[in-house]
Amino acid sequence: MHTTEQLFAEEKIIREYFNSWLESDFSRLDNWFSQDVYYRECYGATYEGLNELKAYINSKSKEQTVLKWDILSMAYTSSNQFVVTWFFDAKEKQEYCFDGVSLIAFSDNKIKSIVEYSTKHETYRPYKDKV
Repeated sequence: MHTTEQLFAEEKIIREYFNSWLESDFSRLDNWFSQDVYYRECYGATYEGLNELKAYINSKSKEQTVLKWDILSMAYTSSNQFVVTWFFDAKEKQEYCFDGVSLIAFSDNKIKSIVEYSTKHETYRPYKDKV
């Protein structure tokens, strides 16, 4: 069972991690992630262990500029994980954006796993005029 203080501390870690992409400051990864972290990107790539995650971040941060990574909602669930919805906007060769959800679990006050899902940001109503 999480205390209110633990929940606030873990929520703060999530916000700091998201913000680190905006500031290109990854100096606190050791404070935020467990050594055996599992990270699954929304496009299928996975990183097992903090060293793999650091290698990915070091490479990706050189080719990508994150313009926005806005947290829209954050909820702690009965399955002992956070569900975080967000909007992501970045530029590599071209600018792109999408909406996403992260399932984030903690162990010993560090992120143990992140599993991301994404969906297109632009929406439409194909049956609006058919009902």
